Amino acid sequence: MKYQLPQFIETEVKLVGPFTLKQFLWIAAGASMLFVLFFIIQGFWFIVLALPIASASLALAFVKVQGTSLVNYTAYMLSFYISPKKYLFHNEENQSLTNNTPHA
Repeated sequence: MKYQLPQFIETEVKLVGPFTLKQFLWIAAGASMLFVLFFIIQGFWFIVLALPIASASLALAFVKVQGTSLVNYTAYMLSFYISPKKYLFHNEENQSLTNNTPHA
């Protein structure tokens, strides 16, 4: 009995034009923030605030760091910095010697 294995399981399906669903949602979130910002702030300050928002949304949609999306990479980085780091050294030679000695 033969079973057909799925191919390219690592690639995401392009749902909205040339974009995956995640990419489309990041771009849509950035565009909607810029749309609201345009009606609140106009002129030079809109451009000053729009550039970081647009670049952040595009980076979150398209940038990959070592094969990992920027969103996951940022989440991994934050969990590393937030999690406690207490490393204890256990010398296995001394433990084996102390565990095998008879108690007087």
